[in-house]
Amino acid sequence: MKQQRKYTSQFKVGLVMQYLKGSKNQAEICRENNLNPNLLNKWLKQFEQQANVIFEPNKAKEFQKQAERLEQIIGKQTIEIDFLKRGLLTTYP
Repeated sequence: MKQQRKYTSQFKVGLVMQYLKGSKNQAEICRENNLNPNLLNKWLKQFEQQANVIFEPNKAKEFQKQAERLEQIIGKQTIEIDFLKRGLLTTYP
């Protein structure tokens, strides 16, 4: 099974900006970075749909607060899962 690669947001933005500036065409960008053109198209659409957030500081803050809240929830759940695992290991060695 092929393992899915993960790309940083900085990498994605860099490639999208190269394309939008016209310094390279889509085929060149994809060939140089070993990407499927559909993936670059997906990133371009995401960029276009979410670019307005940059100019709406309240929305950006709202997203940041939501991300922090979700990170707290994940942290609590991780602690609970670890606690329950330890309980299972002591009960069923």
